[in-house]
Amino acid sequence: MKLDDIIKVAAEYPFKTLSENIELQDDMLSIEQLPQLLTIGGVKRVKWKYKAKILGPDLSTILTEGTENEEELIIRTPLHKVSIPWIFTRLDTDSLKKLVEYLIPCKEGISLFNISPWPRYYFMQNRIIELKEGEIGNGRNVSLENIKLTENQISINTRFVNPKFFYMNPYYIESSYNPIRNTFAASLELTEAYSFVSNSLMDLEFELGKISVEANGKILVSKTRTFTESKLHRLLWDMTNDVIEIECNPQFPLSLYRIEPSSIIPLYMKFDEKTNILQIVLENFSDKPVIATVYISARITKILKPNNTLTTEYDRVKIPIRRWGIINLELEIKKLPDLLLKRKAI
Repeated sequence: MKLDDIIKVAAEYPFKTLSENIELQDDMLSIEQLPQLLTIGGVKRVKWKYKAKILGPDLSTILTEGTENEEELIIRTPLHKVSIPWIFTRLDTDSLKKLVEYLIPCKEGISLFNISPWPRYYFMQNRIIELKEGEIGNGRNVSLENIKLTENQISINTRFVNPKFFYMNPYYIESSYNPIRNTFAASLELTEAYSFVSNSLMDLEFELGKISVEANGKILVSKTRTFTESKLHRLLWDMTNDVIEIECNPQFPLSLYRIEPSSIIPLYMKFDEKTNILQIVLENFSDKPVIATVYISARITKILKPNNTLTTEYDRVKIPIRRWGIINLELEIKKLPDLLLKRKAI
């Protein structure tokens, strides 16, 4: 078992799993989310040179079997902070189109579908369009000063001498005062924050306040007051999952779904039109536990997973997620009556 095997599981979950028995390599301990990745990957027995208890940031724990020590060691991942380039997997847009077909009465015509369950900007030729969370419609034209999309490279003189760097690792946003070289998403913060994301691997150079970024594709650049405001995980998710066009012209623009709070990301979404089951894998990209709320323009008739899901109304569920935690949500859904669907109008 190699580091790349673990990264592939993180990219293809819930489709990709590991073997039940693995032998741990030292470089794997650089993955913050290693304990949780091994758990969701189906690993039951872990061998390493040391007998140890390994703790992840989400408080997941794995025990290793080793021969070089008698008393159990306690280790917190990561053992060494490094950048492990990682990007979200694109959602199955055909499945999401089936969800629209099932839930939304459509007339002939083309609409934009913001598959992000939060508001976002769509860069379309010389226009910037703002779309609400899960919007099916045409959006609104806007002009922006602090966010732009550029091709291949960009250089900015931040004047920062010793900023704090944030970057995306598998299922985790790492932070360090040491500059990084390669990643798909990074921010640097001192008196303000600059963020860079791309769906191609970026090469970064930082020297005395100047940061240069190169990639083989588009680079989204954002300037915010703080790193937290940038929502780096959402920006990278948006770069992976673009707005799509669908053959549906609803009577009024509406929101198909939304997820709160802003730390929650859908790692996976799939709708089975034969069973009317919607599966969503959610992660909390925060160092604090939260109560996540999933809203959908549908009637939720049954909660299949998980057992600790709380529901307050027929069109939404509330579920507790631990810090940096990953959960699998499965819902049986039905269409809303037209009168109730109108309440989802934007």
